[in-house]
Amino acid sequence: MGGLCSCSGLDGIFSDDKDDNSSKESSFTGKYTEPTTGTVTFYEGYDAASVAYYVPQIENGFYKCAVSEPKLAELPPGTALEITYNGTTIHALITDLCPSSLNSNWTSKSSYFFDLAKDAFTKLADESLGVIDVTFKTTPYPTKSNIFFQAKDGINENWLAGRFYNMRYPLQKVEISINGSAYKQMTRLSSQNNWYKVDGQNLISGKKKFRLTDVYGQVIETNEISYVAAMGTYNCGKNFGY
Repeated sequence: MGGLCSCSGLDGIFSDDKDDNSSKESSFTGKYTEPTTGTVTFYEGYDAASVAYYVPQIENGFYKCAVSEPKLAELPPGTALEITYNGTTIHALITDLCPSSLNSNWTSKSSYFFDLAKDAFTKLADESLGVIDVTFKTTPYPTKSNIFFQAKDGINENWLAGRFYNMRYPLQKVEISINGSAYKQMTRLSSQNNWYKVDGQNLISGKKKFRLTDVYGQVIETNEISYVAAMGTYNCGKNFGY
């Protein structure tokens, strides 16, 4: 049998607008750019619309993937993977975590465990195997679109939370500026690994800009958002360079 993920999420809006950083070139390299050993299981009941990381549509043949909880900090939501088994390779985007409380294998701090939907697992191996040892490495998520921001339900003028998706690389830091003020760092909601929150004033009606830093240190400033509605989705106007 395959693994079991605890997943929660929302359907959403996807845009094919081109970004203005699509031709930017980078020479940086990061962790796991060389093959690393990991273990893959599968989950038969996977609901493609129920994921902790908000991805309304995955492009270019990528599958959604969960990572074992102790490795979430190293491989955060939004990390794109190339997974290989016996000469066959698939691409996956980390969208969720495998809770340690549900499987003792997922408590390991030294090993890498991934849970795939059954259709993704069977691209690599027969489902009768259930568990396979693979190699993986990180890759850019090859989107041609911008990053998007979605505001959480329950926001008000003094409290704002939201999540970003469609990044080429996962986020390291999120900052916000209100009405031209100095940037203030937003914090992750501990129970939801890709939501960022901030307390303050004018958080709905004030003019907002985000400054996003990816795991390789690339920094972009988003378009200005003049008003944020609960559950509203906003085009950030940019993406990180490759």
